[in-house]
Amino acid sequence: MLKFANYQAVIPCAAYIAPLFDEQIENRQSNRATIMFQQGVRESMRRLPRMLQPLVTWVTGKPLDESKARLIIPSVVDVLVSPLLAIIIIYLLTICSKLDIAIAWPLIGVLWLLLVGILRKMQVTHLHHAIHNRLFEKSSLNKIYAKVIPPIITVQNWIEYRKEHLEHHNASIFTTGKDADAAFLAELGFLPGRSRGELWQNLWITILSPTFHALFLRVRLRSVLVQGKGYERVLAWTMVGVHLILGALLGLKVYLIAVFIPMALLYHVSALLQFLTEHAWDVTGSAPDDWDSYAARCWGRFCGEAYPARAGKGLAAVMRHVLDVTIWSVRMLLVHLPVRLACLVSDLPAHDWHHLAHRAGQSSRDWPRSLYLRQAAILGGDKPGFAKRELWGISNMIEHQFRWLERTGRARLTPSGNMVEATVDQQLLVVGE
Repeated sequence: MLKFANYQAVIPCAAYIAPLFDEQIENRQSNRATIMFQQGVRESMRRLPRMLQPLVTWVTGKPLDESKARLIIPSVVDVLVSPLLAIIIIYLLTICSKLDIAIAWPLIGVLWLLLVGILRKMQVTHLHHAIHNRLFEKSSLNKIYAKVIPPIITVQNWIEYRKEHLEHHNASIFTTGKDADAAFLAELGFLPGRSRGELWQNLWITILSPTFHALFLRVRLRSVLVQGKGYERVLAWTMVGVHLILGALLGLKVYLIAVFIPMALLYHVSALLQFLTEHAWDVTGSAPDDWDSYAARCWGRFCGEAYPARAGKGLAAVMRHVLDVTIWSVRMLLVHLPVRLACLVSDLPAHDWHHLAHRAGQSSRDWPRSLYLRQAAILGGDKPGFAKRELWGISNMIEHQFRWLERTGRARLTPSGNMVEATVDQQLLVVGE
């Protein structure tokens, strides 16, 4: 069974590349003033016009108050519309990929983000809640959805996913070395005891590694084509036929741009970044001993940064504030919005609420309103401690995770691999769940 415990096994030339950059990366990370958990970021945006607040709430993933949500689509409608939107976007990508004009590539980039986000939402939101029997009111519909969607979008078959994901929720192994998700990260080289510089380097090498993407795609295909039930295999092989027909009709270039790159390469990057920042993986090496320690391994992840405050009076202060707001707006548009669209989709910013809703006296069955219910819990006394654990911006999320790993000491892997019990083949499938 394939295993690789560090980035040098993911990409062969890493052993030669690493020494060239270790010192520079370590120095850069050591000198960086890293902000971890932050409070008051969303509140700083209260100065924006009221009419923009619903949009800002969606982009950031965090409301200002517990008021009734304005931009929530009924889950049934979302489930039905998402595949249709994916098909429309693929069609638009085929058109753009044939254009010989400069504007085509920016359009392709935007469509890629939208398509990856829809595909990820179908897995990490719709399929995830179907596995928890909470997507539809009827259990039979949840089961049907969980059986049909994986072969269509080529993700882990529902039996394997349900078993492994529900085990992840087990408090006796949650985020520890026995957690299959934590084991997956260790297999990719995100090991306790490594420096932040090494971990950042490992992340970039993994993202750019053809081997990583080939492995990810292979295990996705194998789960539905080989390991799935009979009906799953039939549907999965039918989808293989659909892809072959599309490739023949569209041509290699158009197929790569419209289908393969977003559904494979970009999907893998999105999944890895989401999964990497989801919990405090393998922080102590032991299971949480109470709900407070369990909660400490969960956090909210939000897309944005503090709105600039105006300092001083006079023309110079006004001009400086205008510049700061302009920079803030550009970063919200070009950095944080893409992450919200393609990585931290749907209810993922409030994933900590999914694990801790019961501590606030709420039900995780109300997941479509999770962003607002999380804020309601904060305003109602915040027993789960949500407000104390909020990360803003993807770079801070990654840096926070790497600091956790760096501080846990040397990796506790044994030569026999007792701590890392799951193989990469198994865990590439549940990445991002």
